[in-house]
Amino acid sequence: MRQPSVVAALVVLLGCGPQEPLPLEVTAGGVRELRHTVAVRSDGSAARLKVTRVLRNDGDDLATVSRHLTLPDEAIATAFRLGRDGAPPLPGTFSLSDAIAQQWNLLTSPGDAAPSPIGRLDWSEEGGLQLELFGLLPREVVSIEYDVEVPPRYEAGLLVFDLPFEDDADGWLRPRFEGAEVEETVDGFVVRRQHFTQAIADVRWATSQLDTQRTLWRFEVDAALELERAPLAPRVVFVIDASHSEGPEGITAQVELVAPYLANAPDALVEVVVTRRFAERLFGRFVSAAEVPGLLASSAAKLTPGNGSNLDVGAAMAAQALSQVGGPGRVVLFTDTRLRAGFSNEATLHALRAAPADTIVHVVSRAAPGNEGLSEQRDDSAALSGLASATGGIFLRVEGRATDFEQASRTLLGLVRPVRVDDFAVEGFDALTVEPTLDEGTMVRLQGVAALPPAEVVVTGKVWAREFRRVVQVDTALRQRLPGLAVGVGALRELLSDDELRTAAFLSHAASPVTSFLAAPPDAAPSTAGVVEAFGLGLSGSSRCGCGGVITTSGCGGFGVSSNTDFEAQLRASLASGVRACEATTGAPATGVVFVEGTGDEVVSVEVTGASAPMTACLTEAAWAVRLGPMFVGHRTYEVGLTADCSQRSSPAPPFSRPGPASVVGSGGEHTDPAVHGARGWHARRAGPVAPCRAHARAHRHRLSVPGAGSP
Repeated sequence: MRQPSVVAALVVLLGCGPQEPLPLEVTAGGVRELRHTVAVRSDGSAARLKVTRVLRNDGDDLATVSRHLTLPDEAIATAFRLGRDGAPPLPGTFSLSDAIAQQWNLLTSPGDAAPSPIGRLDWSEEGGLQLELFGLLPREVVSIEYDVEVPPRYEAGLLVFDLPFEDDADGWLRPRFEGAEVEETVDGFVVRRQHFTQAIADVRWATSQLDTQRTLWRFEVDAALELERAPLAPRVVFVIDASHSEGPEGITAQVELVAPYLANAPDALVEVVVTRRFAERLFGRFVSAAEVPGLLASSAAKLTPGNGSNLDVGAAMAAQALSQVGGPGRVVLFTDTRLRAGFSNEATLHALRAAPADTIVHVVSRAAPGNEGLSEQRDDSAALSGLASATGGIFLRVEGRATDFEQASRTLLGLVRPVRVDDFAVEGFDALTVEPTLDEGTMVRLQGVAALPPAEVVVTGKVWAREFRRVVQVDTALRQRLPGLAVGVGALRELLSDDELRTAAFLSHAASPVTSFLAAPPDAAPSTAGVVEAFGLGLSGSSRCGCGGVITTSGCGGFGVSSNTDFEAQLRASLASGVRACEATTGAPATGVVFVEGTGDEVVSVEVTGASAPMTACLTEAAWAVRLGPMFVGHRTYEVGLTADCSQRSSPAPPFSRPGPASVVGSGGEHTDPAVHGARGWHARRAGPVAPCRAHARAHRHRLSVPGAGSP
């Protein structure tokens, strides 16, 4: 694994010689988290989090913090607050990210004001948020709060979301949750809360107009944990088709379904009817579910095949048996559907009228078992389906073997009570298509952008034979949350134009790829702790003079790198030797741009552009040969530009002279006010004499050009 030290390269390029000590300070190393809480509040189908974090700078110097904050999937941050010394946190400003960046750069620039803590909260392309804190005084305690809106997933009667762990680092705490049931896993925290739905399902529909000619839409379904409860102490009659067409194997296949069925109805009273030409009761009485296996085993001689498949005769006997005991009745008619020509659904239904009025009949076609596990499929097109649906039941085709008893029991639960909505569909909006079955305890989340989605949709389906239909109008709460979902849900965000994303972000007041938060005291101003952040390292500079000092009106030049460890010799030597070696090898000045991608103190990618092939190869190896120091944090790409614009590289550059006021150059011209700092992509420069050779460096979207020394 190759580890470069880009900071070493930059120090030499910027002209710091061995005789010019760098003023070095720790940033964030002395910051400790004192409290980290997450208060969870339910808001209909959403969850709202209030995250509070209290930090203290235990170091002796001013400190800055740069930390990646994790969020649940598809969550958004909708507010950011910052307080100090126990005072209530003040709400931050919300605006476009470029405007926030300009304000941040201004407040972190050098000035005459006393330092005060300021904070910035940005969207992170890696997911979650990026927190930046600046100007934490020694021993100072600050508190930050940010509000998070979470669209949890729905799982079997629970609303659930995951909060991943943040990077483990000394001084940082894992959160303590309030108001929720939380489980800690290897990856983070799983937060659950109970959610009761309407009968069958909660169904929500919402639209939200964008500034363009398009409208956001979202469709949500939370299916009930149980579509319907199983009846208490049902009276169940199984009608076994013991015809020759079934044969011994088919009869056995029918009988093996009895026990898995009864596992879902252990309080049932049971009778078995065997039908051929005639029907007979196998037990002669209703017995408990626990007695059935033994009685079936002892009655094997009565389960031999014979002539006749008179399903109607078996159904009539089942109805007669149920009429004698009363209570909730269930009939399971097994058949291979090979019936006589004179069989009639109507005549069979007439015979079933003898059963109690609420009796439900299911017709089960039991196919040859095969070698697979048990499976079932509803078939409303079967000729016998009308026999079942007329009583509220279903026609089911069952295949496979019941070798796994638990799996077989789950498969047959749908004969004891409804477990799904079949023929599930949405009418009124062609762009909205759903799966044809909605299992209980599951969810549907669909969204999109359309020219003119309807104000309502109609949801239809079947619960067993019962028709399900619901007109769903716009849900006010979901409509209010929809712009935030457009920011947080990647599949929806990708459908938006830049203008639409900006609209959604402002409607939801959410940190996004184009919007951010800035929190600062009312009197915050450029201060004596101000820096020009050249490399995006999350390090604070120093107001002391010398090579590496912060650019201020007092005349110090350069920039500061923060650390308490002695990196001076390492940083200077690393780049100096690499540049000398490359120039000696190629016989040409070292020019071009070096891009170094780092994750913390590890280099993961190096790219050199704008140089000759030999110089590119040499600089690439030089960059891979050194290691980043511990002050490097986060996942960032650093850009180092080597520009030779001098005629005599061998002649040393003059030392820094006391320059004039700092100036800022941008598309709008030059400003001599040192407090002025442009948007991202602008660069600060020092007016006055410059050395013959100049180097520049850039990280993220900030760039700093500073006079440098001549030949290394």
